Amino acid sequence: MTRRRSNAVMGAVQAGDIMVKNWQGMTRSGVIIRLGQLFSKGKSDFTHAGIASSPTAIIETNSAGLQENSLLSTRGDLTYDVFRCLIPGIGAGAAQVAAMMLQNFTQGGSAQLPYDSWGAVKSLGGGSASQSSDRVNKLLDKLLAGGSEGFFCSGHVVYCYMVAMEQANIAVQGSFPLQNMQAVFGLESRYYNPSFLHKHLSGNQNFKFIGKVKGAVLV
Repeated sequence: MTRRRSNAVMGAVQAGDIMVKNWQGMTRSGVIIRLGQLFSKGKSDFTHAGIASSPTAIIETNSAGLQENSLLSTRGDLTYDVFRCLIPGIGAGAAQVAAMMLQNFTQGGSAQLPYDSWGAVKSLGGGSASQSSDRVNKLLDKLLAGGSEGFFCSGHVVYCYMVAMEQANIAVQGSFPLQNMQAVFGLESRYYNPSFLHKHLSGNQNFKFIGKVKGAVLV
């Protein structure tokens, strides 16, 4: 049995960390995703992804839409590979984007931010290069007008990071140009399925593998 370290709960995970779930159990969605990823990029051992909103919580999108869950209780029995962005402020910014979307567009349900199952299927194919396209204002205009925008799990994670990089570039003009964004995520967010995201993060110098986490504790 793995022993809990006294400082592990508050130290293993930070807001903005990318959490890629290990294959666990024969759920219908997990089986479908794993089978599809057998023919995709990366290992099929990773079937879901979310972004840490605090040391003990994860924001994720699944069949119920965008939501926040506890790493200690609701998701306490799951194991994740955790990656941390090494660029100052970008991981925290991505977590803030996810929290903003959750707080402003999921009251009373996730109708405005539904799970995009077809997008998850399409992510198994190829991809196009990422662009700097003022994502946040386009999304806000659409949602404030009463529209909706679908995301699948890992696509939402990458989307939040791209928004954070665009906002960093705006805050300090020219500080985060397109070529810097593409060094972090070279494809548009909709092309990163969980297995490909894991493979990408494992080989990208802008991210550090923190370790495997279960119940907010390194295992």
